[in-house]
This record gives sequence, structure tokens and C-alpha cells, in this order.
Amino acid sequence: MSVNIGELAASTMEFYHKSMVDNIFKKHALLDHLKQNGGVKKYPGGTKIRVPLMYSSNSTVMTFGGADTLDLTYQNTLDAAEYEYEMYNTSIVFTLEDELKNSGEPQVMSLIEAKIKQAEMSISERLNQDLFNGTAADGEVIGLDSIISTSTTVGNISGSSYSWWRGNVDSTGETLSVADMRTIKNSCNLGNGGSNVSIIVTTQTLYEKYNSLLTATYSMSPSSSESKRLGDGGFAAVEFEGVPVVFDESATSGSMYMVNKDNFKLGVHQDANFARRKKAEPADQHIHVEHIVFMGQTVTDRRKSLGLLSSKTA
Repeated sequence: MSVNIGELAASTMEFYHKSMVDNIFKKHALLDHLKQNGGVKKYPGGTKIRVPLMYSSNSTVMTFGGADTLDLTYQNTLDAAEYEYEMYNTSIVFTLEDELKNSGEPQVMSLIEAKIKQAEMSISERLNQDLFNGTAADGEVIGLDSIISTSTTVGNISGSSYSWWRGNVDSTGETLSVADMRTIKNSCNLGNGGSNVSIIVTTQTLYEKYNSLLTATYSMSPSSSESKRLGDGGFAAVEFEGVPVVFDESATSGSMYMVNKDNFKLGVHQDANFARRKKAEPADQHIHVEHIVFMGQTVTDRRKSLGLLSSKTA
């Protein structure tokens, strides 16, 4: 029996959309951590994502008595970082040949599900890769390598020009040590307006190096609820001073990232959250095309709350 593969693909894509979005985030520890802990924020639209910043204290704080004159100096302490949306697309194409060679609904459904799974995996891998080393100049989300820096421009604000707009970076080429990890983590946790490091992501090599440094004090047994949740989700996780430590194959060689989900988020356009888009079929080809579209950007409101150990070895 002939099955209209286009109609079946469209209805299947519609049905599969929610689980597909969930699966994309579940495949990678950092994406999963952000999604499950409020680190993914949806935006209704606009040409850019604007994130308010607080970069200095109010200098008018003073003690006073009686009729003392109060300091009314105007304080210019607020600013906003501006982030451009970036767009990703993956297409799912079915040909007339696919339809003819896969007669019967069970075979067609198997083909459709396989193609959807392939598309899901592909866009998931690309977004996760860019989450670490993407550059907006290449039309990608801004990766952690650029955001956690002492010099790059992020959100149209220069880290070279403003010391308050820089990540905590240790780029000394040396063997990974607990002392180095503690210094960067403590530096990230300092100051008002920031939150404590909520996850540490690194390479498999440095993850295994950290495992070798574990003692009775730094136990391999996870105690925090987030470490246990990640473990239950299939991610290998140990802890450093109560913070989950995981590895990701997309992490840059020699790097360890200290991230918190309050000051670093994945901003997503609410109408392009891996949304299905149907395009008109071309007149000169026997094909049916479905698209999966993502539009968003990584954003931070406080780079000082993020840390990076780079050029580390085992």
C-alpha cells in the first residue's frame, strides 16, 4: 500500500517535537545542567538580546548625623550587554524514491524516525560544540572560550577596556592541580551580583587527571543533588568542593570551565526553539522537506563569575 510520506512526516515531526527538544539537551552535560537549573531563558523576540549589568558600587554610601549634607552624586552604575541572535538549521529530506522503496506505513515510519533522529543528533552536536568554541563572527553562538576571557569583546563591551568585564583565567601551561582549581573557583565566587560555580566541565583527559588527585577529602562519591541528578542521567560526574565535575568531548583540549547557571545562560527565541518549519516543495524535484530551526545566543551578565583553566596537562 502506498503511503504519503510527506503527510506522515509532517504529522510525525509535529508529534515528535517536544521529545526532540528534550533529547537535544539531555545528550550533553552542560546543556542538560542549564536546562534543568534555569540556565535556559526564552525571549519573545526583538532584534537583539539585551542583558542588564551592574558593574560598580554606589559611592554615595556614607554615615551621617544630625543635619549633615548627604552625597547626591549621580551614579552611572548600570549598563546592558547586547547580544545578536544566531540561527541554526538542519533539513530533513524525503524523496519519491524513499516513498516507493519503503512501502507500507511501518517501513515509512521507521525511515522517518531514523531521519529525525539523525537530524536531532546533528544539530545537538553542532550547538554543543559551539557552546565551547563558537564565535559570533562565524554566525555561531559565543563559546565559553571567548566569553571566559580577559580581552575579548562580548555583548558589545570590551574586556580589554573594562576590568570588571573579564572572566577569571589561568592560562599557565602546567599540570592540573587542586590548588589551581580552588583559586579560580574562589575567584568566580567573589563579589556581589554573582552566583557560585554550579558546574565544572572539562575534557576526558583532565577529568581523569582530577580523579587521580582525589583523596579522602575530595571523595569520588557525589553528595550534591545536582551531581546525583547528572549521574542518574547517564553523565559521569565527581565533585570538587560540592560542585559537579563532568567531561565533554567538545571541550577544548587542556581546558577546564567553571560555570554558573545564574550568570551564564542560553538565550532562546521562543518561536525558534528547535522549531519545525515546513517549506514549499520545489517544482523541479520529487522531494518533501522539513526543517528544524534554532535561534538564540549564549549570554552572560557577569563575566567575573566564570572561570577558565587552560593549557593544563595531565
